[in-house]
Amino acid sequence: MRKSRGLFQGLVVAIFGVTMVAVAAAPASAANVRPQAACDPIFFYQVDRVGNPWYSSIGSAVGKYNSSTSTSTLSITLSQTTSRSTAWEVSGSVSVGWGIAKIEASTSYTVTNTTSTGVSVTDTISVAGHHYGYAQPKVEYRKFHIRYMQGLANCNVVTNTDYGYMDAITAYPFFSECTATAACTPTP
Repeated sequence: MRKSRGLFQGLVVAIFGVTMVAVAAAPASAANVRPQAACDPIFFYQVDRVGNPWYSSIGSAVGKYNSSTSTSTLSITLSQTTSRSTAWEVSGSVSVGWGIAKIEASTSYTVTNTTSTGVSVTDTISVAGHHYGYAQPKVEYRKFHIRYMQGLANCNVVTNTDYGYMDAITAYPFFSECTATAACTPTP
């Protein structure tokens, strides 16, 4: 048996003419010990809102004239003539209902699956004297990115499954409005 000095100690054993070498690390001093990062592996859904909202019409703009000399609140009845839906941009693996459930569970938004047609809604708008007030029913869309994430033992986080992007209706009905001395186009 032979001992060598340094970081490793080697042990040579001869058994029946076969030489075997076992190498073991020498005990480290407290000064050489660096803590290893260790995290419990976890899985979780991540829902991120992407970009700015946008609006799509679900009916025509309707206007009223305030013939009074003072500001009045006008009620405008609007008809919903177009149906809009929450939809995946690209995803073939899960349903729209599943995506809506993930968005609602992870954010403060309530998502509408599909709007109805043939329904009347009323908007009230404050209009100055001798001005027109216009309103138009719309839906507000927001884009969400839905992923299933994995936290690794080394504390890194990676995407396990990318479900894609969902265009979700987050406000329904949404009223675009405008007031002017002549006809105007409701925005946004």
